[in-house]
Amino acid sequence: MADPGEARVLRAGRGWHHLTIGEKTAVLSLGVTVIGTLVGVLAWQLPKQQAGPLATPPAQTAPALPATPGPTTGVPTDPTTGASTGSRVYLDALNPETGAGYLRPLPRALADAGLTHPVTVACPSNNTGDRARSVSYPLRRRYLDFSVTLRPHFAAPEDRESVVRVTAVVGVKQVDDTMTRQVRGTRSASSASPSQPLTFPVEGADELVLTIECDVPDGHVVLVGAELTRR
Repeated sequence: MADPGEARVLRAGRGWHHLTIGEKTAVLSLGVTVIGTLVGVLAWQLPKQQAGPLATPPAQTAPALPATPGPTTGVPTDPTTGASTGSRVYLDALNPETGAGYLRPLPRALADAGLTHPVTVACPSNNTGDRARSVSYPLRRRYLDFSVTLRPHFAAPEDRESVVRVTAVVGVKQVDDTMTRQVRGTRSASSASPSQPLTFPVEGADELVLTIECDVPDGHVVLVGAELTRR
């Protein structure tokens, strides 16, 4: 009887053609398993090597916003607004410091007279304590000259010859906050005879005071084209 160990040695030395069917089947199954494992590993590694590092997406740039226009610093030029025109400032563009209660709308009879930037002041009643009416405006040393023309208005025909007077005073504030005032001009006029322009310097002045006097009450003094010249 042959030794089993010797039989295994003899089978190990045989070629493929000398293997049994069972041995060939086992060898083929092992080869298929190894090949499938290698293919799977290569399929997993190859895409990672080809892909390389992920590309960084381009930065998103916010759309540019339209420029916001800055504040307008020019001087208004519309003569119908009562505002400034060029180097001039009309008196009706300023707020009175005192005497605003004496101001009135332009009389309807003068609405079509073509008066430039009118400022209308009611005549005093001429009763005790109401002989004159003053309206003051802040200047703050910003202006050089002042000019105005008077146009009186009385509703009663018999008062057309009545005279009105305007006295212009400028004030300069002192170091101790007191105000030194100086008369700069006076003009008189009637409805039948309007005044010539009243013009005087206001350079260095802190306020302008216009005082109205009328021979008879129930009238108005219209300050026509009252303007200040800028520095």
